[in-house]
Amino acid sequence: MTRVERPRYNRGVMVGIRRGAAAAALAILGFLALAGAARADEAIGVGPNPVLNVQLTSGALTVKTWNRDTISIATQGSLAVRHIDANQVDAHLHRQLAIWSQTVNGPKGAVRLPPETFLLPKLAGATHDAVVARGHGNTTIYVPRTAALIVAHLGDGRFALQHYSGAFVAHVRVGSLVLDHVAGTGFAEVLKGPVFANDSDFARLRVRTALGNMYFRGCTSNQIEATSSYGSIVYDNGKFKPGLAHFSSEHGNVALGVHGGSRVQIGAHTGGGKIISNLHAPALVRRSAAGAPERFSGGAPIVTTNAKHGSIYLYNGSIRANPAVRKQLIRARALPAIHPFVPQPPVAHPPPPHPHPQQQHNPPPHRHNPPA
Repeated sequence: MTRVERPRYNRGVMVGIRRGAAAAALAILGFLALAGAARADEAIGVGPNPVLNVQLTSGALTVKTWNRDTISIATQGSLAVRHIDANQVDAHLHRQLAIWSQTVNGPKGAVRLPPETFLLPKLAGATHDAVVARGHGNTTIYVPRTAALIVAHLGDGRFALQHYSGAFVAHVRVGSLVLDHVAGTGFAEVLKGPVFANDSDFARLRVRTALGNMYFRGCTSNQIEATSSYGSIVYDNGKFKPGLAHFSSEHGNVALGVHGGSRVQIGAHTGGGKIISNLHAPALVRRSAAGAPERFSGGAPIVTTNAKHGSIYLYNGSIRANPAVRKQLIRARALPAIHPFVPQPPVAHPPPPHPHPQQQHNPPPHRHNPPA
């Protein structure tokens, strides 16, 4: 049964990732407004370009889109939910994100992801109200197809974003991340666990893992930077638009399958492993020692790959059409599992839109001192 808690505080809440055992933060919407608490398992009326911010300590979070100006939240756990007016939200939205450093225990001691910055794109729409949800438990959320921004932070669990186009920020400490038919610009991070992307079209994507593989299947990228400390990266049957793409793993392997007929320039670096390629024209591959400068010419998309202590595999099309390469990848443990693209069923059917959300009675929140 769903249990909805009224928030015990009314102070600022970090929309992105809060500092805990491992420091992490994404300052996007740095407050929780004094709005009435909404009920979970009910549709909340919003504008056409809302912001969704979800923080779960544990559980599976699935975010989908639909053709309604409502946000529906169904949970099997406990959530505190707030709706914030656009005039309050837009005054606190910031495009420049400060990504804090992250540390997690690895096979050879602590693994640290350094701090960095990420610039969000100009959000869709002129005004943006928001729905903020915090709690735990398996949760399914439906947002308008034109939602401007999705922010999700999971301590322990699985986050799946499906059939969404816009800006997004995702952090999972222990678990997995799935981007299924996603388009737009985003930052994604999993400390301990894999990242999967399926049939997605990224204008600009920054994705990183500490201990986790990445698998991109049938994706198109304008700009992409994917890095991992101990995971392998597979970009299978992928396309590239004119721009820059970079795939790098410190202790894993990098495998790049270029969609047939795509014209691309590839730079391959490895510290001590092999560079294995069966690519044919129009792909151009340049091999060089790690750290050596690349020199490219022409207007084809530029892709750089780096495997400091691993190997690089370059092939045409899908891994399924290259059994020899697939065998090598499996032997090298560079081919992550592909199963997560099967969508999980929602925890409940979405409720119908509330006929008059503005007339819904929302008791004021209790005012307590915030927890330390």
